Amino acid sequence: MPDDNKFRSPFSFIRKLSFSWDVAAKVSILLGLSIALAAMFPLGLPIELEYEVGGIWAQKDLIAPFSFPIYRDEREYERDVEVARSRGYLVFERNSRIEAKQMDKVQGFSDLLNEILALRETAKEGSGEPDDSLRLAQLVSQLETSFAGDDWVLLDRLYANGRLTSLFERLTQIARKCWEVGIIDRPKSSFQGREIAIRRGRDEEIVRVERLYDPSDMREILEADLRTAHRNDDDVIGIGYRIGVRFIEPNILYSQSETEAAIAAEVGTVPRTLGFVQQNERIVGKHERITDEIRLKLESFRRAKADRGGEENFPAQFIGIVLHVLIIVMLYAIYIAFFRKRIFANNGRLVLIALLILVQGALAFCTRELDVELPVEYLIMVPVTSMLLTIMFDSRVAFYGTVITAFIVAGIRGNDYSVALASLVAGALSVYTVRDIRNRTQIFRSMGFIFLGYAVTILALALERFESVAVVLTQLSLAFVNALISPVLTYGLLIFFERAFSVTTDLTLIELSHFNHPLLRQLAEKAPGTYHHSMTIASLAEPAAVAIGANGILARVGAYFHDIGKMLKPTYFVENQRGSRSRHDKLAPRMSSLIIQAHVKDGVALAREHRLPAEVVDFIPMHHGTTRVEYFYNKALKGAEDSDGGSRIEEIKEQDYRYPGPKPQTKETGILMLADTIEATVRAMDDHSPQKIEAAIDDMIKKRFAEGELDECPLTLKDLTKIKEAFLRVLLGVYHARVKYPKEQESQRSEIVKTPSDSQEVGG
Repeated sequence: MPDDNKFRSPFSFIRKLSFSWDVAAKVSILLGLSIALAAMFPLGLPIELEYEVGGIWAQKDLIAPFSFPIYRDEREYERDVEVARSRGYLVFERNSRIEAKQMDKVQGFSDLLNEILALRETAKEGSGEPDDSLRLAQLVSQLETSFAGDDWVLLDRLYANGRLTSLFERLTQIARKCWEVGIIDRPKSSFQGREIAIRRGRDEEIVRVERLYDPSDMREILEADLRTAHRNDDDVIGIGYRIGVRFIEPNILYSQSETEAAIAAEVGTVPRTLGFVQQNERIVGKHERITDEIRLKLESFRRAKADRGGEENFPAQFIGIVLHVLIIVMLYAIYIAFFRKRIFANNGRLVLIALLILVQGALAFCTRELDVELPVEYLIMVPVTSMLLTIMFDSRVAFYGTVITAFIVAGIRGNDYSVALASLVAGALSVYTVRDIRNRTQIFRSMGFIFLGYAVTILALALERFESVAVVLTQLSLAFVNALISPVLTYGLLIFFERAFSVTTDLTLIELSHFNHPLLRQLAEKAPGTYHHSMTIASLAEPAAVAIGANGILARVGAYFHDIGKMLKPTYFVENQRGSRSRHDKLAPRMSSLIIQAHVKDGVALAREHRLPAEVVDFIPMHHGTTRVEYFYNKALKGAEDSDGGSRIEEIKEQDYRYPGPKPQTKETGILMLADTIEATVRAMDDHSPQKIEAAIDDMIKKRFAEGELDECPLTLKDLTKIKEAFLRVLLGVYHARVKYPKEQESQRSEIVKTPSDSQEVGG
């Protein structure tokens, strides 16, 4: 005999593998969030010390276990460093080699030009050698300054009358005069009147830049001197200016390395510390008020401990921070795992929660890193996370999430108790303002409560710490900005998260409950009886759900859409039939059962086509569960029994007449199953007295309970009692007794009262 376990083992392995992947995903989310948040904590510093200027040291006396320097306030030190930087001199070097080099270039240029002009003069007289033309061309090509035809004519004239030599002598005198004063290699306007250091070898001279020449001054001096020497002979001045500009270069050059060294030396004179705390000296005593001086000692102690620990302790400290964060996050994870199993089973929802917490951690990190004087910690928008968790899940998930987020934010801020308390109070108030949200504009009512939470906390801490009015007003201002932005941001992110993570909120359900939804309009047009039946079921399901603490809006919307599959073949369902004849009269029971059962599959397809949320789609198959289509099953049994004495009864399989399921998995779908059955039963009754209605409700609840259809949903016996009471109140209101008039009584006596048949169940 084959071993069945052999054939089942691959499927068992697949189930185990799927389970393993699910657990791995949850662990990855938990560890990933913890490590990401831990990376934002202040590393290298111990985090056990909590203090704030003006506060009271509530711990025992803190005694220095070793000697350490008292470091100055970082901002004050940076300001002094900037002053020192501005005080440092820019260093230039006087380069005498440039003067000699450029003088050699001028002399070489003069000699070359004289040789060229001599050859030109010889060529004009016709007494030159045959190779002179080639020689002349070669020499001209060596000139570093090009001349046009008119320039050569002028140069020939200056050479002939001996004035070219005097021109070069004049240029040499101008260059030496400028170099003697000093020509710097950048505009003087860029120095803003500062003094600079000019070095020549080991000698250094501090000079004001106004005493020096820059390239612009040099050009002006060159032009003015040439005009004086050559009596406004523009042609000679032009030639001389072009030659002079080419060869007179700056001889005082900026030294980047020497300047940086000089500034570093100046910065080095700024004191980094204010003194020392000796070993066994008291840093702060118990109940002592924390002053600025004590704050510096505490910060210096933290820094000294980190320095003494060295790099070798960094991995251990980071592991400690990860464990610290993991403990906090695990508390939240445990709560969700035990009390919100549906959220815990959905990894997408867990990623969403982790993302919301991570964003707040990132905001806290940014506010800690920003070097500003404002109390930007009050711009950490914890209420956004609180409101989103409330709207997308529920108020308890949101409140626990707010507590966890406040702890995380405080830790990243360096154990900032103030921001933890303020975030917790404001976040908790925002949770209660949106716990029963019915429209999106209601979010904006949270502004006042968020600001109230921040304001009360800020004022309480300010009175405790003797804060100044200016500080309190600044904190309140930023808290007010937070209160204004948080609801707006919540509104925008809510739309994004609903789409990105397929989250169904009460706001989404309320929008679906509007009767202008395309599916509901089609249902009213094509299957008016089913539409009326759905509305009646909704009036039963919603108060029952509210009575047991389930989601009333979800129950109502699920009731609206639970039978939308009937609109494809509406006349096959009793509530939509007109006249006494049924379309099932000519069909075999098995075919009728298939048509009835098909409305579930058709309804699911329609719902997904119109992108209804998964939570609403679940109502379509679950409200029937795995119940039998009793009427056609009994009809099939009766037909088989009548045809040949019962021999064909064994051929009728009960499973063929059962809905495919699944059974209800939630309280809301369980309520709808009961409401659907009870509404049909009560509608078919002749006697609508309170006693009969109550008995019918009891019987149907017991029947579904006995069949095991409610085994997979979390409804308790106490819940079933409350559901029964809610159903009874609604049905008594629908079928209340009314006064019958004489004519009506007479007409009723003449009517033939027909006993409702089992076809009432055809509508399923």
